[in-house]
Amino acid sequence: MATFEAQVEALTSLSIDSSSSPTQTELTQFLTDGAAEVINSMPRKLKFLCATEDDFTSTAVGSETETLESGQILQVTRHDGQIEQPCREIPAMLRGRASDSDDMIAATATDPVYYVYDGKINSLPASGNCKYLEVNNPAVAFGASTIDNFPDEYEYLVPLYASIKSLQNALADRASNSDITTAITAVKSAVEAAATTIASFTSTTESVFGDEDTFLTDNSQLTRVKDALDKAQETMTGNLPSSTTDARGAQENEDIELVTSALNIAQTEIQRAQVHLSEWNAIGDMRIKQVQVNLSKMDGYIKEVQTRLSIIGFLERQQAKLQADYEKGIQIMRGA
Repeated sequence: MATFEAQVEALTSLSIDSSSSPTQTELTQFLTDGAAEVINSMPRKLKFLCATEDDFTSTAVGSETETLESGQILQVTRHDGQIEQPCREIPAMLRGRASDSDDMIAATATDPVYYVYDGKINSLPASGNCKYLEVNNPAVAFGASTIDNFPDEYEYLVPLYASIKSLQNALADRASNSDITTAITAVKSAVEAAATTIASFTSTTESVFGDEDTFLTDNSQLTRVKDALDKAQETMTGNLPSSTTDARGAQENEDIELVTSALNIAQTEIQRAQVHLSEWNAIGDMRIKQVQVNLSKMDGYIKEVQTRLSIIGFLERQQAKLQADYEKGIQIMRGA
């Protein structure tokens, strides 16, 4: 049979060890408390299955020695020399009268009494051999798989109770867990960082592609690209340095050297344009990537929070389900 720890883990999906929430020590306490609560909820006839018999010798009033464990007394008998006589219970305040043979409620060998005073049980008349059945609340360890002096058909209620308490413990731990707060703070920081970067896209001093020298002024990368391309075009067909010395004019004049020279100049200008364009793209890519990194971080933190909250939601739903199962089991037991 599975241990109570294994049963609780199966019911709750929690992993329990010496440092978890709950710990194994706490689980032992939950199991012990559960056994006591189930016993307290039992009808009287079932409590006989949870009782142990002890004996003592009755004493004179004021000399009581038999200490009780739970105080739940089911029955007391006193031997009259021939048979076990059932003892009737009296309030402790009547113990003096019950010990007075001249009193109308005096205890006799065939009509003995018992009382509980200051956590001790005693029977009258004194000097009799007595027995009593007392319900004992067992200590239930997390590594155990059975409970002594406990009805087997209701033993399942004990790990159910412990499972409910374990889920409450786990929920309290997660509710106060700083990881969720840290993740939410990180989401806020990532959003702010992305917003700051995006704001720079339309800034009067800085854009997505850089500052004024990169994008907005006459000295910007795009202006340099246009300048290089204009010069390349003029070198090819724009009368630069003259209508007869640009590439087209030189070609018409069949001046191979000038054609070659013009082509070289145009190629150099195109290469310059490509360099400036690459710089422009690189700066833009860097800014875009910066935003994407912040958005990716934000998404990751949001998913972390959602995962943690979904676990809390599962634990709450499972606790409610187990609570309903436990209460139903208690009602069935009481009906028995």
